[in-house]
Amino acid sequence: MSAEEAATIPAWAGDLTGIVGQHLIYTYENGWKYELYVRNSHTVAFRCLMGPMFGRWSTAQPAKIVQLSGDMFKLAWVEPTGTVTVVIAWLGERRVHTTICYPQWMLDYPEFTLGRYEDNTPEITAARNRGLTYPQTLVAATGHITFLETRSPDDDTVIDRPPGKLPHDYANRAN
Repeated sequence: MSAEEAATIPAWAGDLTGIVGQHLIYTYENGWKYELYVRNSHTVAFRCLMGPMFGRWSTAQPAKIVQLSGDMFKLAWVEPTGTVTVVIAWLGERRVHTTICYPQWMLDYPEFTLGRYEDNTPEITAARNRGLTYPQTLVAATGHITFLETRSPDDDTVIDRPPGKLPHDYANRAN
């Protein structure tokens, strides 16, 4: 079975009304900050706000999203870089746990991955296909959700610009 065929197999997702439309900023224990917006039941948008991947962002990343329990959700996606990301979000406890698998080429040449993925997909794909995909670096990190709000699904204004064009202290918002 191909990956494309596996992606079309329906899976039990649970009740996604508690995660769709959620916009969050979270800070990992190492100080890195990320932003995530769940556009709908199969798409997320994200920005790296602080850390070595600063500048990476996407407005339409296909994702697999499932409810694990109550207000706990798992979101998983494969980026055009070949990076695999899995986020477990406990909204009520305002915690996240993320496991990310970075291909070697991306760590060697991160400059190809900076910017909005949708604007650079052909270049990213070409760099990915030239580079080493193995060894891979596995990063597991726990963080705290510092900002959480509910927005409408598919709101193009939530993540609409590069991290470098955000207002000063945007990443430090808290509620």
